Amino acid sequence: MRTILTVAGLGLCLAIVGCSKPTQERTAADLKAAGSEVGAAVKGVVATPEMKAVGADIKQGAAEVGDKLKEGAAKAGSEIKAGAKKAGDKTDAALNNAQAKVEQK
Repeated sequence: MRTILTVAGLGLCLAIVGCSKPTQERTAADLKAAGSEVGAAVKGVVATPEMKAVGADIKQGAAEVGDKLKEGAAKAGSEIKAGAKKAGDKTDAALNNAQAKVEQK
């Protein structure tokens, strides 16, 4: 999109340079008017209920993603704790077994 606008702008500049002074002034005035119209159109689109709804949907989606991330982190934390407890229990059992073998000798 930027490339198209850049090429169009350059083409317009070249056309203006090649034109007479009155033509350049009319073109500049037309461009200012077009810019104002585009700005007004953008403001009009942004103010529509549909665009506001899009913004609300984005906010809601972000909130849902945040909630799911929190849930996932909590679940992962619980699983890590459970895994650490199992590993600790196995380590204790191995140490107790090794100690029992040493005491038997």
